[in-house]
Amino acid sequence: MSSLLKITIEVLGVTLPIFAVIAIGFFIKKRGVISDENVPVLNKLTYNFGLSALVFIQIAENKFSDIFDAKLLKVLFPTYFSYIIIIFFALFFTKINLRTRSAMIVSSFRNNMAFIGMPILLYAFGALASAKASIVIAFLLPLNVILTALFFQFFGMKGDSKNTDSKSNVEGNGNGRSRVSIGRMLKEIFLDPVIIAVIAGLIISYFNVSLPKPVSSIFNILSDMAVPLALISIGASFKFSHVRNNLKYISIISAAKLILFPLISLMFSLYVFKLDSLDMSTLCILFATPVAVATYIQGQKYDTDTNFISSVIITSTIASAVSLTMWLFILKMINS
Repeated sequence: MSSLLKITIEVLGVTLPIFAVIAIGFFIKKRGVISDENVPVLNKLTYNFGLSALVFIQIAENKFSDIFDAKLLKVLFPTYFSYIIIIFFALFFTKINLRTRSAMIVSSFRNNMAFIGMPILLYAFGALASAKASIVIAFLLPLNVILTALFFQFFGMKGDSKNTDSKSNVEGNGNGRSRVSIGRMLKEIFLDPVIIAVIAGLIISYFNVSLPKPVSSIFNILSDMAVPLALISIGASFKFSHVRNNLKYISIISAAKLILFPLISLMFSLYVFKLDSLDMSTLCILFATPVAVATYIQGQKYDTDTNFISSVIITSTIASAVSLTMWLFILKMINS
C-alpha cells in the first residue's frame, strides 16, 4: 500500500467516525428522542463532567515537562492575535449591520476546541496531544470570554450612538443591553470546570502524584462519556432555519475560520518558531475547528445577531468535516 493511500485511510479513519456520531446526534433530535429543552442540559453535562474529567485525567497521567512547552505558547498567541486583527480590520469598515458585524467577528475566533478538537487529536495523535490541547484551551478560554464581551459591547455602543433618538434602534436593544461586568467575567473564567480541571491536573502532574486506583477509575469512567456525548450534543444543537438568510457572510467567516486561522498557525510553527511535529499538529487542528456552541450562549447575553451565530455554527461544523480531513492529511504528509 502506498504511503499516500495509507495516510488517506488513516485520516478518514479519524474524521469519519467523529462526524458520523455528530450526524447521529442530529437524527436523534429529529426523531424526538432529545427535545430542545434537553440539549442545554446535555451540553452542561458533557462540559461540566465528561470533558472536565477527560482534561484532568489526561494532564494528571502525563509528565508536566511533556505537556507544558513554552514554544507552544510562542505560536499560540501570535496566531490568535494576528488573526483577530486581520478579521477586525477586514470587517470594521464594511457597511454590514452592526449586530451582524459583531457576531461575525466573534464567531470567527471562537473555536470548538473542546468538543471537536480534542477528540480528533486524541484519535489522530494520542493522549499527549489531547493533554497539550487542554493547556491551549485553558489559556484561550479567558481571552475568548473577555474579547467576546468587549467586541459585543463595542459594537453595541456604536449602535447606540448611531441610533439615539431614532425608532430604527437595534432590535431588542432598549435599555436592557448587558453591560460588561468585570466581576461576572472573572467568575465565569475562574469557576469554569475545565479551567479548574486543568489547574488541578497540572498540580498533580507537576508534583508527580500517583492517583489512587479508585479515583483514577472514576475519572476514566467520566472521561469515557465526554467524546460521544459532546459529538451527540453538537448534532442535536443543529437548526437550519437561518442559514439561507446569511449564506454569503457565513461562507466568508467559515472559510476564514477553517482555512486562514490554521494556516497562520502552520506558518508560525514551520517558519518562525519551528515547533516539533506534535505541537504543530496540536495547534493547527485546534485552530481549524468550527465555531464553538458557547459563542451562541454568550451572544444571548448581548444585543447581537444570534441567528447569524447559530447559522455559522451549523455551517462551519458541516464544512469542517472536509477541512479538518484536509488539515489532518496535510499534517500527516508534513510529518511523514
